[in-house]
Amino acid sequence: MDATTLRLAETVARMDLATLSDETVTQAKRRIVDAIACAMGAFEEPFCETIRGVSARYSGTSTARIWGTDLVSSVEMAGFANGTVMRYLDLNDTFLGASAGHPSDMIPALIALAEATGASGAALIGAIVAAYELYCGLCDATALGPQGLDQSTGAALGAAGGASRLLGLDVPATGNAIALAVGANLNLYNVRCGTLSDWKACAGPNGARNGVFAALLAREGVTGPTAVFDGKGGLSTVLQPLAFRDDPTAPPRLLETRLKAYPVCYHGQSAVDAAIELAAKIDPAQVARVLVETYEASAKMMGGDPTRWAPETRETADHSLPFTVGVALTTGRLTSGDYAAARLVDPELRAFMAKIEVRECAEMSDTYPARNHTRITVMLADGQGLSAERLQPKGHPDNPLSQEELGEKLANLWPGAVLPGARVAQVIGLVDGLDRAASVAPLVDALCPRG
Repeated sequence: MDATTLRLAETVARMDLATLSDETVTQAKRRIVDAIACAMGAFEEPFCETIRGVSARYSGTSTARIWGTDLVSSVEMAGFANGTVMRYLDLNDTFLGASAGHPSDMIPALIALAEATGASGAALIGAIVAAYELYCGLCDATALGPQGLDQSTGAALGAAGGASRLLGLDVPATGNAIALAVGANLNLYNVRCGTLSDWKACAGPNGARNGVFAALLAREGVTGPTAVFDGKGGLSTVLQPLAFRDDPTAPPRLLETRLKAYPVCYHGQSAVDAAIELAAKIDPAQVARVLVETYEASAKMMGGDPTRWAPETRETADHSLPFTVGVALTTGRLTSGDYAAARLVDPELRAFMAKIEVRECAEMSDTYPARNHTRITVMLADGQGLSAERLQPKGHPDNPLSQEELGEKLANLWPGAVLPGARVAQVIGLVDGLDRAASVAPLVDALCPRG
């Protein structure tokens, strides 16, 4: 086992609930509520129904439930199904470092494994914190996208670590799980380039599924590559530089992650918030030009490609500043319903989007990722100009969603036609007591009709 693999395996071993601060435990619970909210909000989407149908064809001796249904699948496929549904709305959490990513992509896979193995709520929380530590550690160790790799590579790594904690693996076995996951899951950045496909929602959860599988193999004694990071042909030869943080006293990375207020790529959160403020002050018919000034990562991801002015898929639209800002300025809101197929080709919206310019601001780039600074200036036909800007969007650690707002997010996304509305308060209560729960089964019960 090489030095990096050993260090990461030892990091996983340290993430016991007894060693975590109250704030870390609280924030882990908030990520669980947020992930469940996102999954419930996408439940009725046709694509999500397809994924559930595929997953329900699989079974095994170790099974877990598919949320919102009475279906059971293998632990890996249940985690994949629940994770893909959770990711679909692009409303789950974000980490921003040298690379960006969505670490809660791993939470459904870890809940499925905890359910299948009868693990305690405390064990699940420790596993989630460990998974975040590895996922976010990779995202901050190197710039993945410019080197051709996708953030979902981190989901395989992180889930392998989290699953190893749930399975009670020792450090050598955890190292093998990590090596098995990393050696087989270098996913391509093309997932998030150009016209985005259905796979955008699947990539992270698929990485998490593979990370769980790697840990299950390691539990049976299967060994992984012995120098998957530092050796010949290892990850450090693919990604340069590759520098994981080596400070056992540093606060857990989970505390650096950010929740979302709007169903849009995180780089668009500040822009949408500012646009909604401006919408109350303008008549869209009188708008002559719109300038969106933002930091480099936002400008490149959401305004650096012609597809962002003519999105053909939901996945491209929620990564488009012209589309999301256009919707917010003309309607005063941005909801999942705004990504309907007819809305993507709405001629009035397309005409408005043509007035929008996206420009990188060097000063804003200099403050990223600590800030997500964006300014929108609207020029009206009479020559008047109006501006609004945000340094941090709602959900950033410096501008957090309150507990009440997080509860409202769950309530607003809850599929009342599928599950009783009373379950919302039940879920919040169950997650709040998770660190004292002998099992995660009651929580999953609340997410399934027969519960």
